[in-house]
Amino acid sequence: MYSFRDTVKTKETLEYFGSEAFTINGEYLENIVPGYRTLSVSGRELLESEISTLSISGIDGEQYLQRRRPARILTIKYQINADTCGEFREAFNQLNKALNVEESQLIFDDEPDKCFYGTFSDTGDVPDGRNKIVSTFEMYCSDPYKHSTTEKTFQASENASGVLEATVTNAGTESVPVSYDIVHSHENGFIGIVSEYGILQYGSADEADDEAREKSEVLLKYTKPSDYSAMTEGKGILASNDTFPMVGGFAGYEDGWLRLQTAGSGSSWHGAARQVTLPADSSGNSGAVNFKAEANIWFQTSKATELGLLEFVIGDENGEHLASIHIVKASESDSMCSAIFQVQANEKKRIRYEPNADSVTSSKNGLISISKSGELFEFVFGGKTYPFRVPEAAEKKGLTITIFIGQYGSSVNPVSNMAFGKMSFRKDNVQYRVDIPNRYAEGDVITIDGETTKMYVNGVPALGDEVKGSKHFHVPPGESKIQFYFSDFCDPAPDVTVRIREAYL
Repeated sequence: MYSFRDTVKTKETLEYFGSEAFTINGEYLENIVPGYRTLSVSGRELLESEISTLSISGIDGEQYLQRRRPARILTIKYQINADTCGEFREAFNQLNKALNVEESQLIFDDEPDKCFYGTFSDTGDVPDGRNKIVSTFEMYCSDPYKHSTTEKTFQASENASGVLEATVTNAGTESVPVSYDIVHSHENGFIGIVSEYGILQYGSADEADDEAREKSEVLLKYTKPSDYSAMTEGKGILASNDTFPMVGGFAGYEDGWLRLQTAGSGSSWHGAARQVTLPADSSGNSGAVNFKAEANIWFQTSKATELGLLEFVIGDENGEHLASIHIVKASESDSMCSAIFQVQANEKKRIRYEPNADSVTSSKNGLISISKSGELFEFVFGGKTYPFRVPEAAEKKGLTITIFIGQYGSSVNPVSNMAFGKMSFRKDNVQYRVDIPNRYAEGDVITIDGETTKMYVNGVPALGDEVKGSKHFHVPPGESKIQFYFSDFCDPAPDVTVRIREAYL
């Protein structure tokens, strides 16, 4: 069984516009162009084919190779009746404005459940010296097909063999891409989508269940300011191997944040630093080649003249910079600050933003993390993931964490809120990130867009999840079966919805 889901607003049909009246991006031209009326439309009927053949000497006829559909051109015949020259000019001003949109959606009153996508391309002659004219214009449809204005949805369920399966019915005349919504009710390591037309796989079918917890171990977890007392005051490794004076001190507050109590003194950047060496794991090994370090931070200004610096730094087993996120506001005349990601003291990306109460580093939004899996470093900032590969750092181990909050000079205003909240470090004892359990957590929503072939996890693009060799497929007219496979330990299976938008000649 399937249901329909509207993707466009319902429009009121105005019968006096005529059976071939149409809306362009949801509006009738009759309603926005004074004196305009659609008289007729051509080009919506049979569509020609371009046939490719091969001629072979000595053989009658030709060998058929393939057929293709060229672009479709819709020709709209219309009239404009105006009482004055000024009204006539204004009517064409409005018509030009309405047609000046690329890939407009065109819905005709005599077929309101389907649409074309076209771009204004040509116009017929407009008679001279008249305020009442009949002429034509053309809409170029690079996609020659018309598409349903609604999506069909199909729910997957277990078949007689116990396999999750969806039966998709395409009542159109053309093959169309398939989209999927997969909602997890349990942790899962991979997704397999199988039909006679192609196979898709995301994640790893060999990924272990979360019961194999020895593969990942939390080495550090701070949940309140007093936890930071385990760190050593006045030392650490800074971003870009900076050597700012570490002469200040921190203070914890009842609201759960560790802030700068005093920055000490200095003519340039100076402030408070703390460092901790991560403890050995349960097997007695120190350092982590694969890890995730995470912190809640707060970096928020109240006026443009404030300056400040906050750093979150992972040091390696040799006492050198491995990876860091640092945020700096260094101009009194500019309200913007920079978030900078570094690996081995080399800048990988810089993001400029305004650190106000709604920014990505406000007290409610400021979650950052640095992950390493071999040569792959991933920085999470502002809800987005930024991956970088550094082959020369593949075997480097994270061993220390340094935090630093500082100000510039002694006569400027420091940033109003610079603080650390919760902080944690997880060691992952696997060589490659694809093997870290578990890729998809309970509650995760996976969306696969058939049109763009992109895959999203909770709305965020999942780069690298698709397994090489996957083949995105379309479903032809008629009935098609699509089956879904997941990790053995994924019980209950996810809820799967399949979506298509039918297309017609």
